[in-house]
Amino acid sequence: MTSAPKPASEAERLADVADIASFDRATEDLLGAFLRVASDLMGMPISAVSLVGEQEQFFKAVLGLSSGNMPRNAAFCAHAILRPDEVMVVPDLKADPRFSDNALVINDPNLRFYAGAPLHGARGHAVGTLCVLDRKPRQLAPAMIERLQDLARGVSAALSLQHAIHEVSRAARTDPLTGMANRKGMEEMLAEADLQGLGVLMIDLDGFKPINDTYGHAGGDKALIEVARRLRVTVRTGDSVVRLGGDEFMVILRGVERPDAGIGLASRIHAALADTFLLNGSPVPLRGSIGFAAAPWHASDVHTLMERADAALYAAKRAGRGITRAANTVPERKAVGRVTLEALLREAFAPGGTVPFHLVFQPIMDLERCEITSVEALLRWRTETALSLRPADVLPVIEGMGYSGMLDRWVLGEACRLIAADRPHWIVAVNASASTFGMPGFDAQVATILREHGVAGEALMIEMTEGSLAGDEAAARSNIEGLARLGVNVSLDDFGGGHSTLARLRGYPFAAIKLDRSLVADCARTPRGMALLEAVADMAHALEIPALAEGVEEAAQVAVLERLGVKQAQGFFFSRPLAWDRISEIEPVACERACAALGRSLPASA
Repeated sequence: MTSAPKPASEAERLADVADIASFDRATEDLLGAFLRVASDLMGMPISAVSLVGEQEQFFKAVLGLSSGNMPRNAAFCAHAILRPDEVMVVPDLKADPRFSDNALVINDPNLRFYAGAPLHGARGHAVGTLCVLDRKPRQLAPAMIERLQDLARGVSAALSLQHAIHEVSRAARTDPLTGMANRKGMEEMLAEADLQGLGVLMIDLDGFKPINDTYGHAGGDKALIEVARRLRVTVRTGDSVVRLGGDEFMVILRGVERPDAGIGLASRIHAALADTFLLNGSPVPLRGSIGFAAAPWHASDVHTLMERADAALYAAKRAGRGITRAANTVPERKAVGRVTLEALLREAFAPGGTVPFHLVFQPIMDLERCEITSVEALLRWRTETALSLRPADVLPVIEGMGYSGMLDRWVLGEACRLIAADRPHWIVAVNASASTFGMPGFDAQVATILREHGVAGEALMIEMTEGSLAGDEAAARSNIEGLARLGVNVSLDDFGGGHSTLARLRGYPFAAIKLDRSLVADCARTPRGMALLEAVADMAHALEIPALAEGVEEAAQVAVLERLGVKQAQGFFFSRPLAWDRISEIEPVACERACAALGRSLPASA
């Protein structure tokens, strides 16, 4: 018996074999139909569709012979694939020195005739054959050889179609960036999983947005690919990793034997993410918050299991991020995760829905006059909903669902309604999301809201972040200029928080620049904190725009701000955020605190 040499492109050929090595029952039935036609047409008792793998030959369909795998060096088809465009015909296997001592020839089933037409995979390589066999020597007429080759082309087409269907199905279940299962793939896995001992780890990356802002989407994609890789090598054998979308991942655990079994794996995931990761030569922190739930301890069905894990994830984020929370640490009545939150928001923002927020207002002090000149409108979840959710938890979900513009318009409308009702002497500042401010026509929307409520533009200030300039910068500039024509002032929020540059901001008609609270926190405690605040305040002065400090909590910070020429300030030192009707009540107290911190007497007019 002579072993067939391997084709020169063996690695690529084996890739073709791997693509079509697994079929469903319907495809095997189709191949059986080809075999029946081949046997009837050729008058042969045996026919088969074979695939030649790296070490063995295996049949995908066979007629007239008990099927089974055999060593590749004993397979007739291993010789046939060496000439991928020809039908190999062996009239008498016993007379051919390559096969005369083959066990299939000299022993049962005592094969004597073989004809094999090579089959081709998606890359064009010969993967196996459509072959016909007999137990006696035969001749095959040229016309029959051509028919056998025609049938082989049909089988190849059927195999290619099955591969294409498989690829479409696989792509629908696979995240194209990371190669892991996507949400659809997750749903299929959960539907097939045994609920008992099923666990879920929900993972949400912390601080991923700054990575995208700093390194662009290409850098963000590299980070996500690296996170996926680290998750794959960290999870247990049998666990499945899923990318749900954005910077959200999930691990499906099987065979969980105790309710805290996922906590150990979560700890290993935290450690794996914490290893140094470099982007463009700079270290980038990869961190995540994790929520865990497992059945039957935390849920009796898959839907509840997902909700409990999601709620545990949000509890982890609220607790400080970079940590894990299990479902049993989150009371069920407070178990609100992303899935539940999205459902609530979808209902709220539907036509006729009620926005589940209200506004509170924090005074902004003029340090020169020791008086309230403006107030900032801040979002709070409505207490009558019986939920306690922070804006920092909710706003990213709103943005991801595409509701930012609707929420911004609601905030503007509510602020203008209150201004129209009371005509206060202070300006009301409202925040606009980056996606809203970066869209053409935002200034026109503001004009419409002002007109509906009969409010002058001078009564309003809109705060934007520098992220608003990261998208359509021309649209952002146009909106700023359009708002200025309405009399609406625009301030830049969170200045000095890590992304601000003079080159980018020069020339924008900002009415104020709000110094990030992280700069204010240490300004009165450490020389470094003082130096940082001074440098950023100087940058604001260089832009010839008034500076406003937020996050002021101590009298010493007020004194530092005045010395550095910062004209306005807000923070808990003056007042916590209040209901609209309490601002006048707190105004004398806030003014007195400001004057005391600056060593002045309260103005007589106050």
